[in-house]
Amino acid sequence: MRRAGLVAVATALTLGAAGQSWATTSTGDVAAGWGDRARLRVTWVDRTSFEGGSLAVTDRTCDGRSFYATLTLHTGSGAVRSLGERHHTGGCGTRTVHRDIAATDASGVRGITMALCRATAGAPGQCETRYLAANPYHGL
Repeated sequence: MRRAGLVAVATALTLGAAGQSWATTSTGDVAAGWGDRARLRVTWVDRTSFEGGSLAVTDRTCDGRSFYATLTLHTGSGAVRSLGERHHTGGCGTRTVHRDIAATDASGVRGITMALCRATAGAPGQCETRYLAANPYHGL
């Protein structure tokens, strides 16, 4: 019990000395209903931004259909802004990694959503929203 208390105090002192320059990382690893996968990782800097993000999309179904992920930013003002599509460009069983995913909004960034999509001939893509990363610095 005494040792646990000393470890807690040492940890608190170490964290206190570090100041408020902490960053929090959110990671989501999700599968679409049809089987393809995506993994999103972002580092939240403060209430207005995230940076250093990466998105990996993996073709696990090998059905010959184009697969991609869309990212959407939800701002502090309530606006919704597209961060674009990130397409899988490899073949069956391969992974495509997109780096340098980042966003800033002066009104704040509440979070980002990721939808997994696949092309459908002659129709809009079939998409499923599978992940929401909430900014831990923004509050409710």
